[in-house]
Amino acid sequence: MQTLTDWIRSILILYFLMMIILYFTAGESYKKFIRFFMGLVLALTILRPVLSLLGKEDALRERIAYESFRQSMEEAQFDFGQMEETENEVYRRQYERALEEQFLEEAQEKLLDIEDISVSLNSDYEPERVTIREGLPGDGETLKSYLIEVYGLKEGQVFVQ
Repeated sequence: MQTLTDWIRSILILYFLMMIILYFTAGESYKKFIRFFMGLVLALTILRPVLSLLGKEDALRERIAYESFRQSMEEAQFDFGQMEETENEVYRRQYERALEEQFLEEAQEKLLDIEDISVSLNSDYEPERVTIREGLPGDGETLKSYLIEVYGLKEGQVFVQ
């Protein structure tokens, strides 16, 4: 009899805690997820004595542990994918800066007055757009012609401002 009253008491306490959590939940959009999760917890609490009588309580715990582990692995894979994308973006930016410096050095070697060069690369690390800000009129066009000839860029990829 004591076991039955403890079981009912734990269900009631859990139910009241769930109602308190729902009351203090800020967003309406989160309430449906919280209700779902709390329904699962309440169902497991109610089924616990039945499962222990059938000897399936350990199997249920193992299944829950497995699902938790599987979900953690999926999250880790997602995080790893995000990290890889971020790493590729950093490499792409570093390569863009290196090309900008190289183009500026070549302009200086040719005694061209260039204020700034910006390079943007596509996902294959090939120059997509090169923007040249010239200091003296005509120097930008000279560098543009040089970059098109030496680096095989197309006319529509190099812009002079």
